[in-house]
Amino acid sequence: MGLTMVERGDTDRIRQLLGQHRNGLTIDEVSRHLGINRSTASKYLNLLVSSGAATIRKLGPAKLFYLKERVPIHQLLNCTFDGVVIVDGGFGIHYINDVISTIFGIGKETIIGSVAFQTPLAPLFDHETQQIMGKSLTREGHETRGTVRIGEKTVSVRKCIIPVQFESGSTGFCLICHFDRGEEEQPASGVEKALPEMGLYTQFYHLSALIRRYAKNQVTTALEILKKMEKSRDPARFREFAGEQEDLLKGILVHLMIFDEFLGETPPRQEWVPLEDVTGNALSLVRLSHVRFFSDIRGIEIFADRSFCRVFQTLFENSVVHGKKVTSIRVTAQETKEGLSIVYEDDGTGIPDSEKANLFEWGHGLKRAHSLFLSRQVLAANGMSIKETGIFNRGARFEILVPPGRYRVSRE
Repeated sequence: MGLTMVERGDTDRIRQLLGQHRNGLTIDEVSRHLGINRSTASKYLNLLVSSGAATIRKLGPAKLFYLKERVPIHQLLNCTFDGVVIVDGGFGIHYINDVISTIFGIGKETIIGSVAFQTPLAPLFDHETQQIMGKSLTREGHETRGTVRIGEKTVSVRKCIIPVQFESGSTGFCLICHFDRGEEEQPASGVEKALPEMGLYTQFYHLSALIRRYAKNQVTTALEILKKMEKSRDPARFREFAGEQEDLLKGILVHLMIFDEFLGETPPRQEWVPLEDVTGNALSLVRLSHVRFFSDIRGIEIFADRSFCRVFQTLFENSVVHGKKVTSIRVTAQETKEGLSIVYEDDGTGIPDSEKANLFEWGHGLKRAHSLFLSRQVLAANGMSIKETGIFNRGARFEILVPPGRYRVSRE
């Protein structure tokens, strides 16, 4: 039985009141704020709890009611490097994430509400997929493999079909697509053909999985601290727990911001970029103050995605923050038997030998930061490698190796 307009109005008022008091309110406080009797306040608060809009926490003998915070699902679905499409039982499209939007070159606003078969997404809903959606699926869903034509490319795709239920009670399906290079596509001459953009998804998918795992572990720890706070009777201990939880949440936010800077909001796209422009863009994002910069890289182009610039930004930042006495930075490049060697050097304190072994590992490196780890992962996704070969107290020295086919030299 649904709520009457009067009841809905009261619950909306309570919801708004809880939103204004993030520290929670008791039944008596809600009754006093809204001028309603205690039993009515209790009734509507419990309705909000049962509907999932509010939650209860016990503080001694009292019950505190909080407005439950909900993370918009589209924020999470846009964090994955897999394509996501949500349709109803009639194959009407309710949602697509940024990956699908970018790969198929379509705007979300132009496709939502359309029947899938009448859109560029029709190849995803082949006969086999339709048959699977017509069956009674378990909560785990069903996985299938095949190929799909995207523009002029044939791409292999692994699809996971999961049944979902909308808030209205009607059912639909979530189609999760992991794209790889199509089996029918043969490598051709030139790096653009031999290394298609779809090949980047694997490396970036692992990065996405890593930050999800890290965030999940940190959130689990934060929830454990919250339980201790609920049981604590000591105000000093309560403040200590609150401080620990704040540090955890700030740590998660910092890591998410770092990943966002490296990975961006759209799937990676590789193109030829002048190395001089890459270092110039990175320099514009870092304050070198009185540090002099020299380079000998004119006429060199690298085939990489936008995150390549972030690698040099990280190196510049590390020189300024950790080099201590850096007065100059130099970037040079030289062709070798293995490929193009890009050398980054500064005249700072350098990196101690004890830190070099784990310099590019997760959770190690300079001040336990993850930017060097991410730099190595980004370079690996673009077919490159990096190592540190400096001498402590004489400066840091990083060598980036670009394999043949990934660079070209146009200078005379």
